[in-house]
Amino acid sequence: MLFFFFSEPHIAVVGEIPDMGKTDGAEYTERLESILRDINNQYEDDITAKFVSTANNEFQGFVCRGEQLMPILLEIKNKMHPARVRMGIGIGEIEEESISDISVSARGAGYEKAREALDYLRNLDKKKQSATADIWVRTVEEQDDRIHLINTVLSLLTTVEYSWSDRQREIIYYMMRYKEKQAGVAKRLGITQSTVQKSLSAGEYYTYEEALRTLEHIFAGIGQKK
Repeated sequence: MLFFFFSEPHIAVVGEIPDMGKTDGAEYTERLESILRDINNQYEDDITAKFVSTANNEFQGFVCRGEQLMPILLEIKNKMHPARVRMGIGIGEIEEESISDISVSARGAGYEKAREALDYLRNLDKKKQSATADIWVRTVEEQDDRIHLINTVLSLLTTVEYSWSDRQREIIYYMMRYKEKQAGVAKRLGITQSTVQKSLSAGEYYTYEEALRTLEHIFAGIGQKK
């Protein structure tokens, strides 16, 4: 298990929509709240406290089973597109007395690390010639080389995502969401299998998928079922 140093680990997610104030904020807010409701229903057994929108274009939630972390994060990112989403992930214990059905009340080391990770992403945006990342992980063991490796992979995934056209993103999302082969996705979208194949190749889908599966395997070592 990668995260062997946590006795009862939880995963805190604190995210924001940085573009929400630049366009139709009400539309983004309504869409985000709808997405979070779907996440709470679909991943009910994997969530410690529900994902909710909070102040300042932010949202947060707590996950108790790491194997579903990346699917949850990517579902939010893909459904909010073209609005950008960035998320800080904190891994650590949560104060048991603060955990309720609604995540806004939860506190603890994991939550604090998630906020630190989000602040890091904000600062990263301000720097020139820096890595690109929309998801960042912080833990109580900040000097751990394994966390540095995870964040490097997350940064590379973000770089690949930024290269996708809207059509490539749609096809890749369907491949991951429905776990179908090319012919199945082509049928769903009403396009040819050749179009699907070309989009997957141009979008470096299979390299992206392999990196994603590696992260899912690593995060699967965190937490347990409620």
